[in-house]
Amino acid sequence: MLGAALLAGGCSSLDVPRADNYPISSQKKARSVHHWDVLADDSARRIADKIRSYPMALPAVYVVPAAPGTFNQSFRELLLTRLVDHGAIVSRQPGPLVVRFETQLIEHPSEVENQSPMPALGLAAGISVVRDLYAYDHVTGNYVGSLLSLGAITDLSRRWRDGTAAGGPTRTEVLITTSLEREDTFLARTADVYYIDGEDGGLYVPKPVKAADAGPPPVATRNWKVVGP
Repeated sequence: MLGAALLAGGCSSLDVPRADNYPISSQKKARSVHHWDVLADDSARRIADKIRSYPMALPAVYVVPAAPGTFNQSFRELLLTRLVDHGAIVSRQPGPLVVRFETQLIEHPSEVENQSPMPALGLAAGISVVRDLYAYDHVTGNYVGSLLSLGAITDLSRRWRDGTAAGGPTRTEVLITTSLEREDTFLARTADVYYIDGEDGGLYVPKPVKAADAGPPPVATRNWKVVGP
């Protein structure tokens, strides 16, 4: 009776909508400058294609420098190179046609694990394997093979669940938007989202402007008023 009552209670409806997962999807993880170059090449290709397909001739494009930072400085250099590779005419001086990119670091404060919805089953299987391994003094080759097969299945399952990128999903992401603009009009715009390791977040944060870069401090002056006798 008690079990039936608990089961009935567990099946009752909630006061709020049930939390459902999104369909399985994938997201790239940026872990090297090469990955930045891949993004720059893809962005440059799309921008160059848009320039070529425009119904009228466009002037040379200028890549606007973003806020100082490791990623921003590197990405601009990579983007300049890839735009030239894809046939775009790139200007050193600002003009009416510009490419502008922005970087936003997103750090999710909540702790969410990308784990199996029934971890108890995996835990029970692992305990069973270890217990049986120590219970038998003479382990046959077939038994060892079974253990190795079980380990391989576990590893493959984890790899399928978390993805092939080292470390799997993280709670830190970066959003990179790239725009082709002419005066006050967007001609093209892309947005790319990547996982990054939390320790790499500082690469995407603009560096504070140093006092030397801000220019010399203003010269203190005094005004003297001459008062006649």
